[in-house]
Amino acid sequence: MNPGMNPASRAPPLLACLGLLMLWRLLAAWHGHIELYADEAQYWTWALQPDWGYFSKPPMVAWGIWLSRALFGDSEPGVRALSTLLYPVTAWVLFLLVRRLFKTHPQREDMAFWSALTFATLPLVSLGAWLVTTDTVLLLFWCLSLYFTVAAVETGRWRDWLLLGGVLGLGLLSKYSMVFYGLGFLAWLLLEPRRRGLLRDPRPYAAAAIAFLLLLPNLLWNAQHHFVSVQHTAEISQLDRGLFHPAALFEFFLAQFAVFGPLTFAGLLLLAARPRTWLGDERLRLLAAFTLAPLAAFIALSLLSRAFANWAAFSYVGAAALVAAVWVAQGRRRWLIAALALHLLMAAAMYHAHDITRALGIQLTRKTDPYGRVTGYRELGQEVAQRLRAHPGARLLDNDRKLHALLRYYARPGSEGMRYLNPQGRRDNHYALSADLRESPNGEFLLISQGVDAGQLAAWFTQVTPLAPIRLDLYPDYQPEYQVWLLRDYHPVAPSPASLP
Repeated sequence: MNPGMNPASRAPPLLACLGLLMLWRLLAAWHGHIELYADEAQYWTWALQPDWGYFSKPPMVAWGIWLSRALFGDSEPGVRALSTLLYPVTAWVLFLLVRRLFKTHPQREDMAFWSALTFATLPLVSLGAWLVTTDTVLLLFWCLSLYFTVAAVETGRWRDWLLLGGVLGLGLLSKYSMVFYGLGFLAWLLLEPRRRGLLRDPRPYAAAAIAFLLLLPNLLWNAQHHFVSVQHTAEISQLDRGLFHPAALFEFFLAQFAVFGPLTFAGLLLLAARPRTWLGDERLRLLAAFTLAPLAAFIALSLLSRAFANWAAFSYVGAAALVAAVWVAQGRRRWLIAALALHLLMAAAMYHAHDITRALGIQLTRKTDPYGRVTGYRELGQEVAQRLRAHPGARLLDNDRKLHALLRYYARPGSEGMRYLNPQGRRDNHYALSADLRESPNGEFLLISQGVDAGQLAAWFTQVTPLAPIRLDLYPDYQPEYQVWLLRDYHPVAPSPASLP
């Protein structure tokens, strides 16, 4: 095709594909009726009280769930609708990004189409669209940041630079790992000597200032709460433990084949090993910089301390475009189709695991059920709600962060005013900050727990009455039992200095 020709737009078929994917995910979610994970339930509790910050994360995921609840209700699909809807939007922004970046390339429409479709079907996206996580909004703002970076560099307009600052700030309010955009930007400047004049240009610094101003309310919230988010981030990174953990590095590396897809991650590794494939093209250099620099940082982090498999998820926005653009240019459509087919098979196994095992006559156990960790809390919540009705006036109480979030969601409507038993006064989770029993110790409480000592309860409460436990028959190998206690009037125990963080 002549470079001067305008290729047919791939926007209509892409929109059709994204619409079908979204419809499939919505129907699968309605059919599967999968319970919320503990983190999802925790984000839901955050959304009940919109704020500028929370214990472990900035506020965007809670704001998104607040909006999702208002539009779609409080069912599991309603809570997760944010993810189901935003991932196709991110894929569409990626389409626009690649089409703009390669606007003079004769295959730009194909490059944009396959980039967006590859991203939309990635295993990390298929899982992310099935749940609600902080990556949902992060990946959208990362993609928008790439788009406005391209626009700002192309036009030089202040408007584009300020829009870049705006989406960077919103990305930081989604997840603090948005700071790795700066690493990608510096890597890009290293690869583009003629762009280093941007370091003396006031516009990038104005964009950074806008991003900082948007993040500032969250920083002030952290300052008012002893910088708990910073402490939590450092703790989960385990930066204080000994260096060099090759087993953790190997585990993280292998996990990326599942996160980005086996064929696409193999293709990305080949591109990283053969930089001559992309070094000669400034457009590919930009995608490579924002992909390989942050990914390399997390690989190094996994060696020095640890890194969870999804921590580098945002780097795969540019990676999807990088791999797809190179494969289209090289005429490797079969590789793209094979990767797409494999991604869809992985998604089908994820969405229809229970249907597949039933059809094959396989009896699942908690260890073999991919959703075993989130099964039973709906039933537990119904049992707890029934106990609460039998004791009107009693407030729900527990001593475990994950159980607190799940009971707050599934034991409604009696879970309002739920409290968190925190005898040591630790500030190690959101409920220790927002629902500590010490702040309202008087009255009657219904404690649900899998690990509390009767002697300790007798020392803490004026009245302790054990009730019949709740036992759930979930799997042949798993019948969890929960202790139930009726308690009255808590007498806080002053924590020792050593117990405080």
